[in-house]
Amino acid sequence: MADLTFRTMTDEDRDGVARVGYISWLDNRHYPEWFDPEIEARVESWLRVFVKNPKCDLVVCRAEGRVVGWGARDSYDEPGNATHPWDYISDLWIDPDFQGRGIGTSLLNQLIDRMRADNLAKARIEVAQANLRAIDLYIRQGFRETWRGVKMSETLGLPLPRMLLEKPI
Repeated sequence: MADLTFRTMTDEDRDGVARVGYISWLDNRHYPEWFDPEIEARVESWLRVFVKNPKCDLVVCRAEGRVVGWGARDSYDEPGNATHPWDYISDLWIDPDFQGRGIGTSLLNQLIDRMRADNLAKARIEVAQANLRAIDLYIRQGFRETWRGVKMSETLGLPLPRMLLEKPI
């Protein structure tokens, strides 16, 4: 595989970020409701809107001349509010053709390094309880479960079983 590069998202990356988010989500649908064409359309639409003006710190991974993964950090308590600590990894998406190559781990490290540079005490990440592959990655990287419950997803318009994990940094 070609060398990986990491950078804060630029205008050139917007379409690739939306594409990777959508195809990764399609490849990792964990609940039957997620196969509904209306839900698919909501996710695709949300990603197209999100990339126009993300109110977060968004890091892309590029290889072979295109975006192959991305992650974002934000405030857990006040999403989009830069005056609150950006200690929450809100997104981590890897192109299915590039999964299993360490890109997720590298993106996590990039985001945690940025948190460390901001002198934050901990990193948090929330994930669908059924996303066992992601949970395994986070636990291998030192995250520990701190909460489990159901939250309403504004994007999907559905209640989702979620898990919150934290890691001291």
